[in-house]
Amino acid sequence: MMKKLVVSTAIIGICLSIFTVVGVYVRGKEKNMHVLDLQKSIGAGKDKEIKPLFDGNRRKIVQITLRSNAVLEAHKAAEPITIQCIAGNGTLIVGDKKEKVELKEGVLVTIEPNIIHEIRSAPEVSILLTKFTEK
Repeated sequence: MMKKLVVSTAIIGICLSIFTVVGVYVRGKEKNMHVLDLQKSIGAGKDKEIKPLFDGNRRKIVQITLRSNAVLEAHKAAEPITIQCIAGNGTLIVGDKKEKVELKEGVLVTIEPNIIHEIRSAPEVSILLTKFTEK
């Protein structure tokens, strides 16, 4: 009986050691940061271009570029978002009262969940959209 207990304890100890080593290895493989490929100028391209930059826990980041006076039609996001103008000019129209925000380089706006908003380029604008999720 004692021998079985010693063997069982040894097996459990070995298993726990293996799980610990594997856990450390897997955590070591996770990235603590990501350098994103952000385009800081607007070149030629489609009138509406959406480029995913990051899809991680609790946030997604995309760069949206609108050219030729294109419009990102009114819509809602179920999560809180931020919109930051990276290049160009445009207008962000927010809420039922249609509040207007001039989009120019460096402008950063936060929008709460389920608030209608639209973006109009004038004549072109590139924004960084961050969507915060609860994954």
